[in-house]
Amino acid sequence: MGTVSNNDWAPKVDTPVYSPPTSRRRGVLTVVLVLLAAFVLLGPGRNYYVQWSAAQKGAAALQAKDYAEVFRQMKIMADAGNVDAKGQLGALYWRGEGVAQNDSQAVYWWKKSADGGNAEAIAALGQAYLMGRGVEKDSRLAESFSRKAADKDNMNGQYQLGVLYWQGQGVAQSYEQALYWWRKAADQGSGEAEYSLGQVYLNGQGVERNDQLALKFSRQSADKGNANAQYALGVLYAQGRGVAQSFDQAASWWRKAADQGSLEAAFCLGRAYYLNQGVKKDDQAAIVWVKKAADLGEPNAQALLGTLYSRGHGVEQDDRLAFGWWMKAATTGLTEAQYAVAAAYGQGKGTPRDDGQAFAWMSKAANQGFVFAQSNLGGYYSMGQGVEKSAGQAVYWWRKAAEAGNAEAGANLARAYSLGEGVGRDDALAATWAQKASDGRNADAQYMLGILYSQGRGVAQDNDLAFRWWMKAAVQGHVVAQYNVGVVYREGVGKDERQAFEWLSKAADKDNDLAQFALGGLYWDGLGVTKDPVQAARLWRKAADQSNAFAQKALGTAYSEGVGVAQSSADAAGWWLKAARQGNVDAQLALAYASANGVGIARDDKAAESWWLEAAKAGSVDAEFSLGSLYYRGVDGKPNYKEAAKWFFKAAGHGSSGAKTYLDLMKENGQLDSKML
Repeated sequence: MGTVSNNDWAPKVDTPVYSPPTSRRRGVLTVVLVLLAAFVLLGPGRNYYVQWSAAQKGAAALQAKDYAEVFRQMKIMADAGNVDAKGQLGALYWRGEGVAQNDSQAVYWWKKSADGGNAEAIAALGQAYLMGRGVEKDSRLAESFSRKAADKDNMNGQYQLGVLYWQGQGVAQSYEQALYWWRKAADQGSGEAEYSLGQVYLNGQGVERNDQLALKFSRQSADKGNANAQYALGVLYAQGRGVAQSFDQAASWWRKAADQGSLEAAFCLGRAYYLNQGVKKDDQAAIVWVKKAADLGEPNAQALLGTLYSRGHGVEQDDRLAFGWWMKAATTGLTEAQYAVAAAYGQGKGTPRDDGQAFAWMSKAANQGFVFAQSNLGGYYSMGQGVEKSAGQAVYWWRKAAEAGNAEAGANLARAYSLGEGVGRDDALAATWAQKASDGRNADAQYMLGILYSQGRGVAQDNDLAFRWWMKAAVQGHVVAQYNVGVVYREGVGKDERQAFEWLSKAADKDNDLAQFALGGLYWDGLGVTKDPVQAARLWRKAADQSNAFAQKALGTAYSEGVGVAQSSADAAGWWLKAARQGNVDAQLALAYASANGVGIARDDKAAESWWLEAAKAGSVDAEFSLGSLYYRGVDGKPNYKEAAKWFFKAAGHGSSGAKTYLDLMKENGQLDSKML
């Protein structure tokens, strides 16, 4: 089932989406204190005592976090004509602190303050027009007010003007101008500008990528309490960019950002608890933080929450809830979640199975470049799951994923070239892709590469290399590779019957019928293990039940001889019949003999004739000789010397001395004439 990819463990840190300046949140206290200082220096003036009293009360209220009182005192000062207080009234209305939130009133008071030349209010008006709050969104007016404030050396205006240049709103897009204004704002201590510069250097947009400068500006902004920067600084520590990697530091900064409401940081902190990175593993804590972010719409958190429900980590396992959270994230376009939704539909976990929906969601993720989805989509086309079967489309998607480094897709692509499915057969390209996928530790590819080396297809034939690649795949648990390794140890150069037993046992334990049959042979003959016909028969029975014809023949022989099982000619004939119908020549010979002699089944020359003919078609000399003998004595008592001579000649031509003896006998008895020669 899909999860949040380990390669994309944190939401991307982007440059810059406009972030309203946090400096205005501290502006009231700053203005109050500045006013107090001004009154002391300037002495009594217009409404001096009214404003002095309001300033004192406002400062005390702010320290007590009594914003309603702060608002009342600011209103008194504003009504007395204080330009700065008018600006702060706008900020209180904007945030809804001490008064009901009201964007229109915020803009009203900012305009009054701006008319008095207040640079902060002018910048705030630029912010309002940029965001379309309290006024209709207007990039041109946003640029005009921001530039007026910037020209007054207001850092918020400078920051906003940089954003407008970066995004090309109200002005021609210009990274150079954006950087110019952000640097001016940063020089004055703008946390937002510092954060933006950090992201610019982190991503190498408009400037040469520089992790050290990214770290520097992110830290400066983070130290000022900017939540975005704190989150970004955590990412830098987690990735070890510009600084020694430290998950402890990453988790610490993410916690600071999460405490301020950063959804991305909450997700990362939850994931850190889940993965035991920088904090002690705690699935319950992981759930708390991830769910906070998920409930507020953070897609990565929603996807991870789905995974936690799917695995039952920190919560009771619930496929239905897992699917629900994945779907929420998938609808935002998150590829990992789309992949998980597709897998859920394909497996019928948490939702009724629907191959059409599985294909649709896998396609969405694949078309966005999600490599695992591209690989799986190739599989859907290959199997015709939810879509019309198309080997060509399967190869198309496997190639995309393989070229992006997906080893599983590389293995499938190698197989397609090997078989000529969806693409012209090309052993050299099959070997090339198998090698690439093998280097990526894909066991299927390693097994396939071993096959190619063993057969000399696309590469020079090399049994040693074939064995090495099979061994690599076997160590990873590839069942057929384990069987091949066991067979090489049993039959190849440098035999080691004990190693053969060990590897065949591994594959047999995974219900591989070939390994069960071969391991049964080791027990039967006592090779690499103490002889044990009972265990041999048990293993053959397991393989026989999986329709392994060799095991069916061997089990029939065990019943015929009464070794390892109770003797039963009927059971012997029954198992030989199963194997014979699958084309096993030895079983066909045994069944023909049983039919001809009535052993375990009713005597039936016609049945014997039929099975010997099948074996003879496969080139069995014994069958040819037996047919000659059958026709010589006569099917149902009616000799047919012509047919007998025909089959004896075939057998003799294939080296049967018995057939030659019969031909000599027939010649002596006058049963062989020139027409038969």
